[in-house]
Amino acid sequence: MSPCLFFIKKNKMKKIIIALLLLMSIKGYSQSSTVGYIPSTKSIVLCTDNINLTTEYSPFGLYTIWGGSEELTPSDYRYAIPDTWGVNVGLFQNGLNIGAGGTILWSNGGDDYRIIPNVLIRFHPLKTITQDNRQTDISLMLNISQGVHFCIGLSFSRLLNAL
Repeated sequence: MSPCLFFIKKNKMKKIIIALLLLMSIKGYSQSSTVGYIPSTKSIVLCTDNINLTTEYSPFGLYTIWGGSEELTPSDYRYAIPDTWGVNVGLFQNGLNIGAGGTILWSNGGDDYRIIPNVLIRFHPLKTITQDNRQTDISLMLNISQGVHFCIGLSFSRLLNAL
């Protein structure tokens, strides 16, 4: 790889990391959170729902997916960055969540990467039936990115995290 290309790729990665750090500094609170597991890829799904700044209920949220990287070593700083980042919208009082984002695919020992689309669909049966967005519930998920993967999780009704 030429030194010029290495600098451009390294500079682009720095911009992505700075943007992510800026996004993480936004003060907002999640009114419910979902933790899930994708057995086929051995990945962890973390979602925040109903991100509120000023209203009682907001349909918007964020999700991340952490999976073990085969290209990066645990000593590499990029190993701690989630593979997938996305935004989601809750419908029917958060009974159905549809999210879209991007997944980073590392290659060439972590020197190269590409970003592919990712879709996460979550269904909360109890929230759908009761129309109570703060209900503790199971979460049945479908992740579409490099294949279709079934996920299962638990949605907590209380404030578990602050962005």
